[in-house]
Amino acid sequence: MIIWQTNIPLSEHTTFKVGGPADHLVIVKTSAELIEAVKDAREKNWPYLVLGNGSNTLVADAGFRGAVIINDSQEIKVLDKPGKEIEALKLKPRFDALEKAIQDLTGGGYDFKDYPPVWVKLDCGVTLPRAIFGLIAQGITGLEWFAGIPATVGGASFINLHGGNKYWSDFLVEAEVLTADGELKTVGADYFNYDYDDSKIKKTKDTVVTVTMKLYRGPKDQALEIAKTWSLKKSHQPQRSAGCIFQNLDAKTQARLNLPTPSIGYMMDKVFNLKGTQIGQARIGLKHAGFIENLGKATADDIFQLIKLMKQTAKDKFGLLLKLEIVPIGFSHKEAEWLD
Repeated sequence: MIIWQTNIPLSEHTTFKVGGPADHLVIVKTSAELIEAVKDAREKNWPYLVLGNGSNTLVADAGFRGAVIINDSQEIKVLDKPGKEIEALKLKPRFDALEKAIQDLTGGGYDFKDYPPVWVKLDCGVTLPRAIFGLIAQGITGLEWFAGIPATVGGASFINLHGGNKYWSDFLVEAEVLTADGELKTVGADYFNYDYDDSKIKKTKDTVVTVTMKLYRGPKDQALEIAKTWSLKKSHQPQRSAGCIFQNLDAKTQARLNLPTPSIGYMMDKVFNLKGTQIGQARIGLKHAGFIENLGKATADDIFQLIKLMKQTAKDKFGLLLKLEIVPIGFSHKEAEWLD
């Protein structure tokens, strides 16, 4: 039986550490509980959302008028093979410059096709550090590229996480999904319509319950070194933040603007001189100007006003409409126009 708590601050459940209360909240520990909670919220006609680590979200100061389900399901199963093999989707990274850095990091790199595949089924509440380092300990590699990102499997599947020169969709082959109609079904990776920081489930009410990833019995020591190095790089980024606020530029836009990199952080720092700009207790990052950080007592509105400034500056200077990488929750329709 699902027992809902009431009026719980969502700031406790996001990495930004801002946001008002949810009308109802429950923490689920298994995939079965996740399904039960979603169905219970639907039966009660409550708007609902599922959160993992809340690492890519900005919750409004007004909170969320509905039910929030915190997914803490943690099961990991190594499979012989899924029911049918489905090839993962391959997308081109936006940071071509990463190729050399990654070649240097891996000592020339290693090609996954040189190693036997292994399929791993993960609950969507599993945290990435647990998945990455737990699997490497078993000699299972692939997810090391996502080390240092404070996300869960569900969040990674929702947004098509990118790390290094890899996307989550490079490895996801199938998933168990609870549809908006309440049907639990198994789907292939093509169901998600994955793109750069995007999937169709951003716009639907589908809930991803588990995913099956095609990984590899690869070089354990090399994978561990990559994971540790990547984690160290990420450790220098602001901890009370939601990562990069906006998607990086595509190659066509970068070329049109004659910029040396597609990085939004570079643009905000070197082109717009917005690095370090502060509103209230929110500040555009000093080390990475694509981030906004909570200095300790920021409100969601402080962060929202900085987002407006960054978007308006890009529009005024370049006629550029920046696209959010983070997910806004609980904002008014008028505010949402800035967050679209």
